[in-house]
Amino acid sequence: MAYIDGFVAAVSTANKALHRDHAARMAEIMKRYGATRCVETWGDDVPEGQVTSFSMAVQRKADEAVVFSWVWWPDKATRDDA
Repeated sequence: MAYIDGFVAAVSTANKALHRDHAARMAEIMKRYGATRCVETWGDDVPEGQVTSFSMAVQRKADEAVVFSWVWWPDKATRDDA
């Protein structure tokens, strides 16, 4: 059964290119260790919650975007070994 690690972060929009370059390099490394897929998504219409939300969870500032990424592993054992 597949195993997925998920990540939510606030990233400065001014550093988007730098962050994406870093994420691409990390994806290559994770794939060498057995990951089958690495996905990064940038929020462009993330609603603000009243009780909870992605923005609140990462304490996003006005000059930041919410980034949600995940790594897909074939199984937990492969992920743990990586």
